Amino acid sequence: MLRNNYFGETKTHYKLYKCGKNWAVMGISLFSLGLGMLVTSQPVSADVIATSTSSSAVRTDAISESSSSAVKAETTSASSSSAVKAETTSASSSSAVKAETTSASSSSAVKAETTSASSSSAVKAETTSASSSSAVKAETTSASSSSAVKAKTTSASSSSAAKAETAAITTAGVANADSQTSAEVTADSTSTSQVVTNNFNNQNNTAQPAGNSTSTTQSTNQANSQISNQGQLNQFATGFVNRAISEGANVDPNNFTQAQIDALNKLEKYSTTKKNTDTTQFTYYQFQQTADKLAEVDPQYAIPYFKADQIQNLPAATAKDGQTGKVANMDIWDSWPVQDPTTGEIANWNGKQLVIAMMGTPNANSNHLYLLYNDYGGDNFAGWKNAGDIFAGYRGDKKTGLEIFDDQEWSGSAYPLDDGSIQLFYTHSKYETKTINHQNHQRIATANLKMKLNADGTISIASVDNDHTLFKGKDNASANGTHYQTFDQWAHNVTMFNGHKEDFGGADNFAMRAPHIVKDSQGNRYLVFEASTGDDDYQSEDQIYDLRNYGGNAKFQLESLFNLINNDYSVKDKVTGKMIKIGRDMRVRASQANAAIGIIKLGGTDNNPTVAEVYDPIISAVMVSDEIERPDIVKIGDTYYLFAASRLNRGTNDAAWRKANDKVGDNVVTLGWYSKDLTKGFKPLNGNGVVLTSTVPANWRTATYSYYAVPTRSTDPRFKNTVLITAYMTNRNRVADYRNKDGKAVLDPDFIQENNGEHNSTWAPSFLLRVNPDGTTRVLPYVTNQGVWDFNNATKLNTNIMTAKADEAYLPWEKGVPFDNGSILGSGQDWVDSMPSDPYTPTAPTAPTAPTAPTAPTAPTAPTAPTAPTAPTAPTAPTAPTAPTAPTAPTAPTAPTAPTAPTAPTAPTAPTAPTAPTAPINPSQPTTPTKPVQAGQAAATNFVDQRLPQTGETDQQHMTLSGLLLLAMSSLLGLFGMTKRQRKE
Repeated sequence: MLRNNYFGETKTHYKLYKCGKNWAVMGISLFSLGLGMLVTSQPVSADVIATSTSSSAVRTDAISESSSSAVKAETTSASSSSAVKAETTSASSSSAVKAETTSASSSSAVKAETTSASSSSAVKAETTSASSSSAVKAETTSASSSSAVKAKTTSASSSSAAKAETAAITTAGVANADSQTSAEVTADSTSTSQVVTNNFNNQNNTAQPAGNSTSTTQSTNQANSQISNQGQLNQFATGFVNRAISEGANVDPNNFTQAQIDALNKLEKYSTTKKNTDTTQFTYYQFQQTADKLAEVDPQYAIPYFKADQIQNLPAATAKDGQTGKVANMDIWDSWPVQDPTTGEIANWNGKQLVIAMMGTPNANSNHLYLLYNDYGGDNFAGWKNAGDIFAGYRGDKKTGLEIFDDQEWSGSAYPLDDGSIQLFYTHSKYETKTINHQNHQRIATANLKMKLNADGTISIASVDNDHTLFKGKDNASANGTHYQTFDQWAHNVTMFNGHKEDFGGADNFAMRAPHIVKDSQGNRYLVFEASTGDDDYQSEDQIYDLRNYGGNAKFQLESLFNLINNDYSVKDKVTGKMIKIGRDMRVRASQANAAIGIIKLGGTDNNPTVAEVYDPIISAVMVSDEIERPDIVKIGDTYYLFAASRLNRGTNDAAWRKANDKVGDNVVTLGWYSKDLTKGFKPLNGNGVVLTSTVPANWRTATYSYYAVPTRSTDPRFKNTVLITAYMTNRNRVADYRNKDGKAVLDPDFIQENNGEHNSTWAPSFLLRVNPDGTTRVLPYVTNQGVWDFNNATKLNTNIMTAKADEAYLPWEKGVPFDNGSILGSGQDWVDSMPSDPYTPTAPTAPTAPTAPTAPTAPTAPTAPTAPTAPTAPTAPTAPTAPTAPTAPTAPTAPTAPTAPTAPTAPTAPTAPTAPTAPINPSQPTTPTKPVQAGQAAATNFVDQRLPQTGETDQQHMTLSGLLLLAMSSLLGLFGMTKRQRKE
């Protein structure tokens, strides 16, 4: 019995054990299968075509001259991104690899690295993208004959900005490799292409859009263009040229000559050196604008026409010549009044107005100072008297009392002292024969003139005291001048050009002359004078490469620079009709030009002044002009207005002033600036400095020059904020007496006598110039008699001497007469004048029409009597209110419904049996290799652990869920088996 029971228990235990074993095996199998699916991934591949607008494409082309090149493109991405790796090797002489990667959403990262051996090019492009923005960085370094390109581009919201650091440029203004070897880098993108710009002050490069890179073939060609000179341009020159091209410069960098490249590479050195900011530069661009305004005969600046037959010689100019000792009809030119040094108004010296002038016999090289006088405030041309040569008997030949031709006095200024004497500042000039072009040795001098008023009302000079040199430009112990050029400095440093000295007819002038006295409100005395720049900003060919001398924009600067260094630069000669080369002349002149307006402060006493302080020039025209002369200052309100005369042919832009000569026949102007500080900070009037321009040929009777502005004393509102412009008329040495004989200009004495005698230089009619508070000016149609210096309430306007017709501004024999203008224009060439275009000559305003008497007002209509008001209507009695309705009783509430009993829960559904697991894929089985993609075909993309484009899900996600499900099922099966065993037990 016990055995049977034992056997029965044993059998039962065995069955239970066998059943549990089956369930355990099944559970373990399912558990293993699920765990395997968790850790095993299956590759999935799909062909993808990008259609999103936020995708990016990068193309890298590399061309190598060596035998082979290898290109490797690697792309990696983190998290939910795609990775692509392609390796390509070519053994041919050159290779081109194009890798295009696009994404439909999210972001993409592409890195392409290309290298080649020997004379190949290396390009590295790194691109990152976020949202719909892109960032591109390409870095390339150059070694040996390799090429280098570095570009940085950042984009946000489909916008892009480019930064390039390179020494090369293209005609489109994009950066290229700084190398002798050709390399091409293109970016195919929907964003706009970029133009690299750089200002010459070494500021950061900025990017400007140049158009869509996919819009036209031309844009692609520009982006791909390479220049053979790229390796020779430095970064400063590259930025400058790019900026000029962006402004419309018509240049092709591929065609730059070596001379142009050398010039461009010098810009950084000479354009960034320290320069004095207190000095105002008269620029090459302002010179060009001045010449243009002259050629246009702009009425804002144009000097009025004067009737030639109304112009008279100055009677007081017929006097004893202090050099020859003979009475002659002398020329008169540079002149100035004795003025109050603070207000600038004409001084009243014992009821007389005094003027000092340069005078001399024509063609006798006689250049000396004379004292002229007239009644104070008078405008009678014939009323002027001559007190004689100021320095005759005090300088020159002591035996004869005559002056000598090589010891001369030139223009200056003067003011009265309290003791009745006149303090004169003038130019003392001695003719030097030891210099290359026999220049006059000029220096600023001063003398005190003791005056005598004779019983008959005449004036004479009693004595000349304390005559001495005041300033020669030297302001230190060295031989050279720091602020201003000295004569010795000029004589021993004649411009060297191509290894030898250059003269060019005395184009390199020395200037230390025309001192003008000014006293400020504190009583400090200053001299403003014509000068040349000293060591601080000296003349040299280096000035051609300083962009600050040019003004204007980069386009103008580049074109002007190339003209100056081009020896073959030519213009058409008006007389012969042939092209003449002016480039070499311009380059030499630009190397020599250093005109300046200087200023010094005076010390000492009024009648024996000294130099107390030397300042930097207030105006400089270095590289632009070699002569800006006769400065004078007029103070209006609290502003100082500086005026100076100039001949444009003393400048370096030959083409500009020749154009003016062709149009008008002369090139003389007045320039102007203004400032509230007498020693610095001057701004150009009218924005360009031009104030007055000539309107007639230089050999006409009515040609004017040496303009000098003085304040007016009139209280007439029409003349508010005006200055009076004085000048001399008819160029010297009887230019107006020449006539045309057999095609040549001749001076025929018989002809002169037949035409009312000699036509000498004389004082011109004066006219008014309005100076507006905003820094602009305008010529007014108000003209006086000849020789008026003091414009006051009694001054008469002369309407008969002004004309609007150009054919009235010359004498009958003058038109068409050729003349040698070497002594006038300084070019030494014959010019045949043409009839200038008639400028707008403003006419005197007509008197306003007297207003008509106002119409007597009509008598107002008497008002009618008001209508009596009607009686008001009596109000009606109000209606009695109705009684309110009684409220109804409230309805009793209904009893609440009893809740129903809850429904019994249904029994849970029994779990279904698990499906049989699928057999795992044999991992040792090799996969079939994909067929390589041919060029031009779309490449299939293998996705590993990536999201499927069809469903948006990944295979890894499917397998993970499957494994978890199998684990859960195995656990249920094991639990089910244990439960069944317990029930059987």
